Amino acid sequence: YNGVIVDLRGNRGGDLSPMVLGLSPLLPDGTLFTYVDKSSHSKPVELQNGEINSGGSSTKISDNKKIKKAPIAVLIDNNTGSSGELTALCFKGIPNVKFLGSDSAGYTSANQTVYLYDGSTLQITSAFVKDRTNNIYKNFPISPDIQTNNAKSSAIEWIKSQIK
Repeated sequence: YNGVIVDLRGNRGGDLSPMVLGLSPLLPDGTLFTYVDKSSHSKPVELQNGEINSGGSSTKISDNKKIKKAPIAVLIDNNTGSSGELTALCFKGIPNVKFLGSDSAGYTSANQTVYLYDGSTLQITSAFVKDRTNNIYKNFPISPDIQTNNAKSSAIEWIKSQIK
């Protein structure tokens, strides 16, 4: 590979595990990010040997050959939200990664569903997210390294500049 573009623009979320596992060949094993609650208790989300412990669905992939050293451009925009943002945060702090586009939606938290007696549900934010650089996101957007209205073209240019 000369480079990889991970396009998370318009990804408003869903189940984190399949998203991350699909990209796991690009991610180093270990802590991807950490949930931090109001009492500063931490729960790391880790990737090990093709398996993620995200608290979501339990999924594992068997063929997890790592792609190393290729420049990776992660594209985000204001429609990158929730677990789309958490998927992006899995790449924060990796040396060969650059974020391009515009600020994400800012839904960077963990939520719990409380079922009420009348059948209604209530979503309660139970934790925020800390990336591998120790930056904490309390429902703040992720800002790209390169702000651009043409993220794909800018990503291609950046990748070309990284190829030696």
